[in-house]
Amino acid sequence: MSEIPFRLPDQSADRTRVIASIRLPALKQALLSCLRRLQYSWRYSTSLRELRALDPRTLKDVGLHRGDFHAIAYSTARQGAFGRFGAVRVRRLEIADLPRCVQFGRLLHPEDVRRRFGRLAALGDGDTFRRLFGLDDGKIETVGAFDVNGRLLGLATIAWIRPARAEVALIVRSDLQRRGLGATLLANVIKNARRAGFRLLLAHIDYGNVPMQRLVRRFGFERVGNRAATVEAQLLLDG
Repeated sequence: MSEIPFRLPDQSADRTRVIASIRLPALKQALLSCLRRLQYSWRYSTSLRELRALDPRTLKDVGLHRGDFHAIAYSTARQGAFGRFGAVRVRRLEIADLPRCVQFGRLLHPEDVRRRFGRLAALGDGDTFRRLFGLDDGKIETVGAFDVNGRLLGLATIAWIRPARAEVALIVRSDLQRRGLGATLLANVIKNARRAGFRLLLAHIDYGNVPMQRLVRRFGFERVGNRAATVEAQLLLDG
């Protein structure tokens, strides 16, 4: 009778599986860490490049000094700042911001105010500002773009008008227009509106406000008609 050799259980496959189960999470963490470092490096270099490209007048307007560039770029990379200028922060306005809002209102040219509201308004008055920008209204959200010194540079308002629909409007400080702040605010509003579940954004723009008409077209708004002395445009939001 032939002998059947006794064989020990093959443990090499088990060891391979154990080693793989240990190495895979470690490898995943290493890849994620590498990705985060690359993202940080990209945000830092992008912010620094944008800051260095700003002309002296813009630097003065937004309260920046060239000696602060590396610190601002570092902060941008760590915090994920939003906007064209690395130092600009966009956040929701609170009642505590009213003194800054009043100061902002006093820097607006009357024609800019008329284009925003269709009439002149005393935005240098706290009660008027609070009412027109809905700081006490739960159906209106106003966000502001602030520089590194906490000064208000521009505002965007999104007002609920019916289920899944809202109206958006912008106003930027008169001496800082055509420098990317409007685009920063509008991009932020669209992102927040999509996140909040809105499906349609409307904008009513003064006929004479050609830069604003061009801006909304850049973001995909389509002209859908005229209303009194304004152009009506809308943006359909996907899920």
